[in-house]
Amino acid sequence: MVPPMRCALPMLTLVSFFALGCEGTVASATPSDAEATTTSAVVIVERTVEPSSGPHVQASARFVRIPAAAGHPSDVEGALRAIGAAVDLPAKGRCVPLGSPAADIVSEDEPPVVELVDVGSVSIESDRVETRLTARQVPDVTDIVSGIVYARAVDPNTFPPSARYVLHVGGQPQIAAFDLVATAPPDPNDVTFTGETTPAGSLVIGDTVEASWAPDGTTDAIFVDLQPADVRCTLGEGGADADAAHAALPASLLGAEGTLTVHRLRREAVSAPGLFGGELRFDFARSLAYARR
Repeated sequence: MVPPMRCALPMLTLVSFFALGCEGTVASATPSDAEATTTSAVVIVERTVEPSSGPHVQASARFVRIPAAAGHPSDVEGALRAIGAAVDLPAKGRCVPLGSPAADIVSEDEPPVVELVDVGSVSIESDRVETRLTARQVPDVTDIVSGIVYARAVDPNTFPPSARYVLHVGGQPQIAAFDLVATAPPDPNDVTFTGETTPAGSLVIGDTVEASWAPDGTTDAIFVDLQPADVRCTLGEGGADADAAHAALPASLLGAEGTLTVHRLRREAVSAPGLFGGELRFDFARSLAYARR
């Protein structure tokens, strides 16, 4: 077998791999296999800052193979939903129950049979430290999903915000080795809410709550999860407007007390030999306890 080839690919530019100067021979699947399936990648870095315990970070990677006949992007989304890797955001200014697909992306189609592909070693490098994700076998208990999941809880000190990340994939015969580079977003500390902050870091609010944040020129999604309402609301994007962005949370969703978790979501396209597509997703959040006056 020809050894896997590694080439570094920029995250934001989707161009021909040969135009990037990456040359070599890569062993591939048989033609019938290539025609029968398509593979997409979803790599997720989740970082949440809790008031009492500080940041917690979890990283995961899945390489999702589905029948080629189901290779439409909506079918890929259905496959991600089947493995719990979809992200459901309502439209700006709207709220939906957590765990329910947003109204504009609901599909009545049955999810395709999903194989989680073994792509060799998978690691993420940041702050000059390389962290290898642990591969584990997913049992085929539903006859829908089976294969390899890469995941690990990681040291938050080595997965900082606003830093350069490098995804290293070792490769297998069907998918060549590759590296992907991206920049993580900052923690959403710039997203502030009307009210008074106590010394313990909780928020004392009135009947209405408005959020505001400074524009940063990105298209990062800003959204909030509310408990105990169990609801997700999309506030907007990082934005390129000259002034601070604003959004209001519906008063009916705010109980006497609860938790407000604000997220900054950045999604970068993944493009590599042997992949149909995919994304590297950063979901950086901070949690606030709140109580009404």
